[in-house]
Amino acid sequence: MKVIRMVPNVASEAFEASRDFYAAMFDLEVSVELDDWYLQLMPASEPRLNIGFVKADSELFNGRERPSGPSGVVLTVHVDDVDEAYERAGRLGVEVVTELRDEEHGQRHFVAVDPNGLLVNVMSAI
Repeated sequence: MKVIRMVPNVASEAFEASRDFYAAMFDLEVSVELDDWYLQLMPASEPRLNIGFVKADSELFNGRERPSGPSGVVLTVHVDDVDEAYERAGRLGVEVVTELRDEEHGQRHFVAVDPNGLLVNVMSAI
């Protein structure tokens, strides 16, 4: 078996805000939108990179306790220019919980918060 791709799906009641956030921050586009219960975004240049948003009352959860938001998950987005992404976050008024900095392990990054409360580690290798 060979894995073709993985898509993180975030329980969300903020589809419009999520779409606007990821479009503005990372130039993502809607790739799937299903009956107001599922939204998936991707960069036009790389259709294998996706993030999905699922309504918490979706059948996908199969009767399990419905999540109220992301917990214990950090989404890392590797970009070619983290400084430009940081400036963009500032222009957009995105909540930043870790300011832009260099790490000894070879990463320059900052951590933002998406409309669902998901931590987004935006980074470039140095």
